[in-house]
Amino acid sequence: MLRDETGFKLPSIADIQRTSLILVAATGVALLLRSPAASLSCAIGGAIVIGNLFILSLLGRLLLAGASGGASSALGAIAIPFKLLLIVTLVYLVFTQSRIDPIGFALGVTAQLVAVGVETARASRRAIAS
Repeated sequence: MLRDETGFKLPSIADIQRTSLILVAATGVALLLRSPAASLSCAIGGAIVIGNLFILSLLGRLLLAGASGGASSALGAIAIPFKLLLIVTLVYLVFTQSRIDPIGFALGVTAQLVAVGVETARASRRAIAS
């Protein structure tokens, strides 16, 4: 947990990723009742957003390390938009080249948004308790 200048505890990327993984797994298991394709689509959607946040956190650390060393971060400045282009292309290919269940995929992607909300609420609750 990180603290901002007001003392509010911020959730870490690792906390968000852990909660996201748990939510994707639980949603995927629940979607087995609908169909195996929906469950697999949920796992694919979740894997894409979890991987995206992981890569984004790595790029962010590299940019901060380059900036603190005084190095020019022109490569880092184009790396993040390039990563976005790669993710969008990957999602496009997944939808056009396979029979993905859009509802399952959307639930897998949404799990990360829910995880951010859950971890922020947990961090807020810890800040109030302390």
